[in-house]
Amino acid sequence: MIYGPAYDGSDEYKLKVVPTISVDYEDGLFFAGIGGIGSYPIQGENYKLGASIGRSFGREESKDRKNLRGMGDIDSSTTISLMGEYGFGPVDISGKLTKGNSDYGTTATMEIGTRFPITNDLMLMTSAGLTWADDDHMNSYFGVSSVQAARSSYRRYQAESGIKSVGVNAGAFYALTKEVDMALMLSADKLLGDAADSPITHKDFQPSLFLMTSYKF
Repeated sequence: MIYGPAYDGSDEYKLKVVPTISVDYEDGLFFAGIGGIGSYPIQGENYKLGASIGRSFGREESKDRKNLRGMGDIDSSTTISLMGEYGFGPVDISGKLTKGNSDYGTTATMEIGTRFPITNDLMLMTSAGLTWADDDHMNSYFGVSSVQAARSSYRRYQAESGIKSVGVNAGAFYALTKEVDMALMLSADKLLGDAADSPITHKDFQPSLFLMTSYKF
């Protein structure tokens, strides 16, 4: 279950229930889940490198007629990502470079996080990160073309590449049984630069709540 902004920059919040099946073999040698299908074929004692195929979220004008009227739809896209992780002690650093269609463009994320085992069944975690996006991505999600300006109430706006957002996460993972886990995650992102200044952005602070239950076979 996810409760968060309807889209980047929205001031409306939606509740989504997203059932998914996840597979993780040999610490990511093969994995499949909500983040896509991929593999970390290069693995060392403290690091791993890999790639995945996933799907980006588009944006539908019909989901917010008040604020998106005249903006048209952004199609969802198949994405290809290169990923890396490095850990030292309880700290993990990860990065991902993702390429999609011309609407999605290219994004890069970097995150640093740590875990705090409280008991055998309870673990807390926290992380912080940032996201960079290229011109294509920024203009698709935050720009306003001449055609869109004529059809909507927004002025023409050119969004350029740069740091799209920074964010922090905090969560708790609890093992109810050997097979059943529960997780609660709080996330807060802050849009920056051209993303924050866009006329489409009605709220640049974007908190979200995630509640997950999983069953392990």
